[in-house]
Amino acid sequence: MMLRLESLLRAWCTSARGFTLSALVLLAALALPLWFGLATDPTGRISEQRCVTVVKGMVESGDWLVPRLGDAVRLQKPPLFYWAGSAVAKWSGDTGPWSVRAVSAAAALGLAVLVLLWGRSLGGAAEALLAVGALAAMQQLASSGRRGDAEMLLAFLSTAALFSFARAAARRPHARLAPFAVLAGLAFLAKGTAIAFTIAAPILAHLALRRELGVLRRPRVLVCFAAIAAIGLSWYAAVILTVPGAWDSFRDALLLPLGDSESRSGSAHFRAPWWYLTALPVRAAPASLLLPLVIWRLWRTRLHRDDPARRFAALAFLAPFVAFSVLPQKQKHYTLSMLPGLALCTADALVAASTELRERFALLLRTVGTPLALAGLVAAAWCALFFLWVESLAPGAVFAAAAVPVALFALASLAAALARPALFGTAWIVAFLLTLAAALGWIEPRAEYLSKNYLTISLDEQENMAALIREHPWFAKQVGVLLDAAGDDD
Repeated sequence: MMLRLESLLRAWCTSARGFTLSALVLLAALALPLWFGLATDPTGRISEQRCVTVVKGMVESGDWLVPRLGDAVRLQKPPLFYWAGSAVAKWSGDTGPWSVRAVSAAAALGLAVLVLLWGRSLGGAAEALLAVGALAAMQQLASSGRRGDAEMLLAFLSTAALFSFARAAARRPHARLAPFAVLAGLAFLAKGTAIAFTIAAPILAHLALRRELGVLRRPRVLVCFAAIAAIGLSWYAAVILTVPGAWDSFRDALLLPLGDSESRSGSAHFRAPWWYLTALPVRAAPASLLLPLVIWRLWRTRLHRDDPARRFAALAFLAPFVAFSVLPQKQKHYTLSMLPGLALCTADALVAASTELRERFALLLRTVGTPLALAGLVAAAWCALFFLWVESLAPGAVFAAAAVPVALFALASLAAALARPALFGTAWIVAFLLTLAAALGWIEPRAEYLSKNYLTISLDEQENMAALIREHPWFAKQVGVLLDAAGDDD
C-alpha cells in the first residue's frame, strides 16, 4: 500500500500537471506561516520599529528622497525597502508594522518561487519541489519573512540577480545582461554594498574557477557594470547633493562592517571567523540536519567540477558563507542570503543519495525522519492544547483543526519507518507549515499580548489563566518560555 502510494506520488509530481499543482499547493502552504496573523506579530524588534517609523514619516511628509527617523536624517541604509513599505502603506492606508512586514512576506514567497524555477532548471520537477521544501523547512525563512526590515528583500533581489546570471551564462554568447543589471542595481538600493557578498562573490568565484575573469573587461560587461552603478548610486548622488553631511554618514555605513573603529553609525557585532559554522545550522534548522549529505555530495563531485550550472548554485551558498565569515562584523541575518543556494544543494544531494546510497539513505531517512515526525506530532498536540486551555475554544473545533497536521505527521512517521522519501517529505513539510502558521500567526502574538496586558484583560481571561497555572503548571511554564522567546530580537 505505502509502496504504491509512493510510486503514484512520484509519478504525479513529475508530470506536467502534477508538478504545477504540487508547486501551487506547496507555495500556498508556505504562504500560511508567512501571512497568517502578520499584523499582530510581536513588535519588540528594534530594526522593524525603525523601519515602521521611517515609512510612516515618508507617507505623512511626502518626502521619499531622504529617510528620517523622527526628526533625524537616517542614511545608514539605502531607501528601496522604505519605498516599498511606503507604497504598500499608501495603497492599504496602514502605516503600522503590517505595511513593512507585507514587503518581506511577499519577498519570501517570491524567493521560494525563484528557488522552484532554479531547481527545475537544474534537475527537473522533483529537484525543484525538494528545493522549495528544504527552503521552507529553514526557520529563518519564516522568521525573516515576517519581519519588517530590508533583509528578505535583499535576499530576494540577490537570488533573482544570481538566477538571471545563471541563465545568461547558460545562453552565452547570446546572453542578455540587462535583467541582471536591473536586479543587481535594485539589490544595491536595498542594502548597499552588501551585494559585494551576496552577488559579486558567487559570480567572481564562478568565473575564477572557470578561468574566465577576462570576460569582465568585455565592453558589454562594462556597460552592465555602469548600469548597476547608475541604478544603485543614483540615490546616493542625489542625497549627497541635497543633504549636508551625507557623505560622512555614507562613509560610516560603508566602513562599519569592516571593523573601522572611527565609524560612528550602527552597532558592533564582532565575532570569530568560524562563527557561522554554528550560526548557520541553527538558522537553517531543521533542514540543516541534511548538511552532512550536502557536504558528502559537494566533496564527491569536487564541487560539481563537471557541471558548471550546479557549481554556480553551490557557490551561491558557499561564496557568501566564506565572504561573510571573513568580515569582522557578523550578524545572524547575514545567513539569509546563503539559504537559497543551500536549499538547491540540499535538493541535489537528496536526489543523488536516493540513487547512489540506497540502503544508507533509507537508514538516514529512518534515523532523521522518524524523530522529526514525532517532534511534529508533539508540536501539533501542544498547539491544540494552547487553543483548548488558553483560548478556551470548543474541543470539537480544536480536534477537527488539529486532525489534519496530526494525521500528516503520523503518515510521515510511518513513511520514514518504511523508507518512503517522497511520501515522508510531502506529508511532513505540509504538516510542518500548517503547525508553523498556527504558532507564528496566532499563538506567539497571543501569548505576548496576554503577558504584557494581563492586568487589563477581562476577568474571565484572568480566571482562565489562573486555572491554567493551577491545573496545568507544566504547560503554563512552557507558555512562559514562549513569551520570553517572543521578545527576542536579532
